[in-house]
Amino acid sequence: MPRRFTSYLDAQLADATVSGLLSATLGILGFGSVLSAAFGSTAVKAAGLVIGVLHVVVLLAVALGTQRALRRDNSWLRELLTHYTNMIYSDSDPLWRVDRWVEHVHVQDNGDATVSITVCALAEADELHFFRVRLGSFWKQSWQSRRKVDIEVSAVDEDDQDGPRWKHTDNWLPDGRLEVLVHFQDSLPKKGDAVRLKLHLEWPGKVAPLMRGEPDEFVVRFGQPLAHLEYRVSLPACTRVRHWPIGCRKADDFALKLSTEGKRTVIALTAEDIDADRRVGMRLDLR
Repeated sequence: MPRRFTSYLDAQLADATVSGLLSATLGILGFGSVLSAAFGSTAVKAAGLVIGVLHVVVLLAVALGTQRALRRDNSWLRELLTHYTNMIYSDSDPLWRVDRWVEHVHVQDNGDATVSITVCALAEADELHFFRVRLGSFWKQSWQSRRKVDIEVSAVDEDDQDGPRWKHTDNWLPDGRLEVLVHFQDSLPKKGDAVRLKLHLEWPGKVAPLMRGEPDEFVVRFGQPLAHLEYRVSLPACTRVRHWPIGCRKADDFALKLSTEGKRTVIALTAEDIDADRRVGMRLDLR
């Protein structure tokens, strides 16, 4: 029980609002009432409970202020990191070139998504210190939703077997996209080396608009030509969906197919030799 109570209290503080503080206080009162029912006389129990609650409320207020300050500092440091890596990327010759991008999005009924991305790139800098990926959903999510996105980055071999994890930082950009910076540290890829990464994201609410009945888009765009793209979206069982290609011309080498795997509906786009700065993907709309 104490462990569950502590987890509850931590979640309320993480909301960083007055309502969160009040909820935590009510939780303490409830927890205290359980203790008071078990120990001591009524007067002693009441006095002790009031003193304890007042003491904890003060501590919660201090913790709330500290957490807000830490969050501001953390956000500022992430923005600085994004700013300076953008300067390095913009002022340098191309640091890398993505050759192959394979993205799978597994969607739940409520719009939560599990995203798996395998990236094959070629290092073009003498030493590659970081790799940048920018991802987004088709709507601007709240901060409360954003902070629940869980990210893991690992190496992956040619047989698609996961290797060691890479350290990464993430930051939400003003336009609502999520930027992930992968840091290679001491194991720096050299010019001409192949860089193979796998990103795994648990993303609450990423596809919520589509599952509410609104059209949604699943697209990518790269600053250099892309040799191969595979983009698969797996929807809940028996979902009926309309699908259109985005950025694909009749003369292009692409295929957009609708199929069923088990009971799930799967829409898969494959495309070859995509031009630089070209927005390519698919638009989905539930029937």
